[in-house]
Amino acid sequence: MLDDLLEKSVIKLPEPKRPEEVGRITGSKYCRYHRIVSHHLEKYVTLKVRIIRLVRKGRIILDETAEPSHITV
Repeated sequence: MLDDLLEKSVIKLPEPKRPEEVGRITGSKYCRYHRIVSHHLEKYVTLKVRIIRLVRKGRIILDETAEPSHITV
C-alpha cells in the first residue's frame, strides 16, 4: 500500500531524521517509510492513523475484495 500511495503522490516520505543511515537496510527492523533501521513498517502506528484519516476523508478507498495492498485514489 505504501508504494501505491507514494506512486500516486497521496503521501510523501518525511525528511530523514538520520540521513547518514538512509538506505542501510541490514537488520530485521527496516522501516521503508523512514528509510532506516528502526522499526517494522507494519508496526508504525502513525502511518496507519494517517491512512485511516485519508480513508475517512474519501481521499483513498480500500478495496477489501482486491489484493491486500490495493487502494483506489
